[in-house]
Amino acid sequence: MPFPKDDDDKVSELEAFSPDAPALTTAVARGSRRRESAILAALAIAGAAVEYPLAFALKSLDRSELVRALPFLGVTIVLAALIPLSIRLSAELGLPGAPLIAAKCAGEKLHFSIRSLLHVSIGYAILAAVAGASVLALVIVPLVLIQHGGSGLTVPKTPMLTVAPGRIAFVGASVAIAAAVSEEIQFRFVLYALLGWIARLMSRDSRDHPGRRALWVVTFAQGYLFGLIHLAPLAGTIFHSTPKFLIGALVMPQTWEGVVFGRLYLRRGLEASIIAHAIMDVSLFALAAIGVLHSHLGAG
Repeated sequence: MPFPKDDDDKVSELEAFSPDAPALTTAVARGSRRRESAILAALAIAGAAVEYPLAFALKSLDRSELVRALPFLGVTIVLAALIPLSIRLSAELGLPGAPLIAAKCAGEKLHFSIRSLLHVSIGYAILAAVAGASVLALVIVPLVLIQHGGSGLTVPKTPMLTVAPGRIAFVGASVAIAAAVSEEIQFRFVLYALLGWIARLMSRDSRDHPGRRALWVVTFAQGYLFGLIHLAPLAGTIFHSTPKFLIGALVMPQTWEGVVFGRLYLRRGLEASIIAHAIMDVSLFALAAIGVLHSHLGAG
């Protein structure tokens, strides 16, 4: 009797007529998860390996700065090693994971349109930019003004402002995309699974998944860690003590951007948060390039 064309029908026929079907199905699922793990780990490590040198090249490719980036690359490797565990935990906890990559590895059809994914991602990219800008304008700038007594404040010139606008745009876009891929895999995919497993120990729903409150705690926790790691390069110059460093992460724009990306991850999965993150960062580099171009034209 020939199998029907539909994949689900094929599996049901196989299970009906072959005693080894469950084992075969399990082996196929394991193979799919291994492929998904390999792809995500490669993307996380490659993204970080591309991001750091290009980011430093925007200002100055200083060897000492590259050395300081090595611990962050080490964190990436550690989190990448936890991707297989994160895939299993995501399925167990009801987290979305990486639906596009998982479907591709399993040879399954998508249950949503790419167009709708892009629309949602663009909306969340705007929301994340607004959240970061709001923290910057309402918290960081007033704190800096208070620290300087409201006068004598000058905006320091960064090395990137001396770079050609075209270089800022193209190299910056490459940095933005690489960072979006690597950081979303680390902070949304991996940390959500690990923190979600911990949160489920404290609160769970009827499906044995983390409860709504637990997921909100996880959302803020991974956003806070996202801001903390972006604050780390400034710790030696701005925050001279551990308490100030830990509190400082609460007012980092990246913390609240990470919260927004975290909510998008819960809603539509890893690929959506990657797209939103990349759109926001590419737009910021484009605005920086326009600003530098305007200043050059004004000076000319």
